[in-house]
Parts: sequence; structure tokens; C-alpha cells
Amino acid sequence: MLPVVVGGLLLAGLAVPVTAFGIVPLFVRSTVHEAAPTPRPNPPAAIEPSASPVAPADSLAVLASGSLRRISPVHYGSGQVLILASGIDRYLRFENVEIAGAPNMYVYLSDRSDGQPGAFVDLGPLRATNGSFNYPLPAGLELTNVRSVVVWCRAFTVTVTFAVLAAA
Repeated sequence: MLPVVVGGLLLAGLAVPVTAFGIVPLFVRSTVHEAAPTPRPNPPAAIEPSASPVAPADSLAVLASGSLRRISPVHYGSGQVLILASGIDRYLRFENVEIAGAPNMYVYLSDRSDGQPGAFVDLGPLRATNGSFNYPLPAGLELTNVRSVVVWCRAFTVTVTFAVLAAA
């Protein structure tokens, strides 16, 4: 009787990770198609008699970019991430992405390039596993130490995918 009980416990113990990593991701999928941010002009400065007017921003500038990576058969991503400047605003854009489904995923800007969060800025929950979408970046965020974008699963404390950023 004891071998049957032990075997049943082992089987139940294996069922949890198989369900969590094999079956749940098939159902935890969503798609968002959002346009790229639209340029917004710089705020008007105090006009001095000798000051020349500043031309408003009328296009998006790519500050950095990278490609999402496959880490394993269950932790993967594809598509591009971009850091964009639009006038005075900056955004992180996911462009044509496909990311493995997992519960409780968050987007981090990390100071590391190995896929780990390290010292990070939390941009909030992942908006979708597929598509194109934007995250506004905090106004005072210093980008000099940002090395990568990490999609992190808080439920299992694991990186789902990441992209190392290269300056444009």
C-alpha cells in the first residue's frame, strides 16, 4: 500500500508543474494592437525677446532597441522592444511580439543584460502576450543604466523573456 501512496504523491507533485507550465500558458493569452505614440510638442518656454522659437517634435526618435529571446521551450518571446522619444515623452514599445503565457507577468527595465531583473524599474503588468503596445516611461527615469527589458513572472519568480537593449 505504501508504494501506491508514494507513487500517487509523486504523480500529484509532477502534475502541478506540468499544469502550470504546459497547460495554463495555452489559456493565458491575450492580444493588443496599439498604435505607436504620437509626437507631442515640447511645452512652450517663456519667450524672451532674443529667444528663437523651438521647432516642435514631429516624429518619433528611437533611443534604443532589442529583440525578445527564447530562453527555453516554455519561456520565450519574439518581436522587438523599442525605447522611443516623442517630444518630451518617452515610451517603451513592444512591437509585433509573441510572448509565452504565464500568470502574473510584469515588465521591468533592468540594469543587467543576462535576463535577470537586477536593479529594475517596474513598468507594471504585461498588457498582452501578443501584439504591439506602449508603456509610458517615468519623466525622471535615467536611461543610462538601463541594459534590458525583462518580462518577469512573479508567480514563479522566473524570467519569461528578455531583450538586451542597444542604443540606436
